[in-house]
Amino acid sequence: MNRAMHRTWVEVDLDRVWANLQNALSKIHEDTTFIAVVKADAYGHGAPALAKLLEEEPRVTAFGVASIDEAIQLRERGIERRILVLGFVDELLAEEIAKWDLTVPLVSARHARAMDREAARARVKVKGQIKIDSGMCRLGIVNHCEQDLSGAVEEALEILSLGNLEVDGIFTHFSTSGWEDTHYADFQYENFKKVLEAVEEKGYPMPFAHCCNSGAIHFHPEFALRAVRSGSLLYAVQPDSKRPILEMSMPMQLRSRIAQIKTVREGAFIGYDCTYQVKGEMQIAIIPAGYADGIPSAMSNKGWLLVGGQKAPVVGKVCMDQLMVDVTGIEGVEEGQVVTVFGQDGAYYQDMFKLCAEIGAHPAQLLCNLTKRVPRVYYKDGEIAFVEYALI
Repeated sequence: MNRAMHRTWVEVDLDRVWANLQNALSKIHEDTTFIAVVKADAYGHGAPALAKLLEEEPRVTAFGVASIDEAIQLRERGIERRILVLGFVDELLAEEIAKWDLTVPLVSARHARAMDREAARARVKVKGQIKIDSGMCRLGIVNHCEQDLSGAVEEALEILSLGNLEVDGIFTHFSTSGWEDTHYADFQYENFKKVLEAVEEKGYPMPFAHCCNSGAIHFHPEFALRAVRSGSLLYAVQPDSKRPILEMSMPMQLRSRIAQIKTVREGAFIGYDCTYQVKGEMQIAIIPAGYADGIPSAMSNKGWLLVGGQKAPVVGKVCMDQLMVDVTGIEGVEEGQVVTVFGQDGAYYQDMFKLCAEIGAHPAQLLCNLTKRVPRVYYKDGEIAFVEYALI
């Protein structure tokens, strides 16, 4: 037995990730480049492994991460393409930013001045891109209405004048790009475009202007500028579950095994806090997967696993390292048998999106919550290519 598959593990199909990338690229102009978002460990899929795969595509010119630590991890694993940190980076890290050849967001003139000062002190140049808050009220220079525009442009121009910063890009993020109602996405796009155009009219070309996230790539390709960025389209997380993108295929499956099978009598209580009482004699399977692996606590007494291609309801609370399922009436169940939390089980498919709808969770949240102690088993051409043990 492969040691990675003795308890609970994730399977990632690299061919599906690649196919999802090609599908996303088909939505945009061939001159538009692609920023592959691999933050949060590539939504739980394993950032180093996926970045190494995606680096083989020439149109993937950069990777997007959330923090400087995520960026350094990629550099340490040999990733050479540009890395854009999408989240806040403190100016005191100017020397580290330059050392690892990273690009960081400049979220205000004050932030940029401080970054410029620290870069001068460290005798380095810091690469950056201007972040515009076009209507989401997160990081960035505010441009929500006409009254904001002159101040936003003034801040952007001040950033561009600073001598220790190398700025070649500007970007924003959409709040509702997956919605069928396009009003707010249109509003944000116009707010962003006005700042971009004003800056370029002042003689500062922005070769790395980007605003399209996953929803916009599919539903608003007209918003694509010189680059787009996406994570969800790579990992088959639907921007709008009511309008699914049928060309995407889920690359990840989550598996475990039956550690023990036992028969419990009527009246027995299962799990912590006695939340489930057996109403008749029941056969249960103990599964070595719990919330410390990323199994949502919301599956307690609510979700189900696939056992032998049949639904086995979770009974009792999901524990830190284990959960229990009702396998009464399922033929051929045995200890050591592989079970599926989500993914394909023979002729049956456990849909992660339906599972999330049942327990009130967001699919991206479920993927990101899969923890480091769960090995990632990577497949290519239907065979195991390699395994990543994050705890080692």
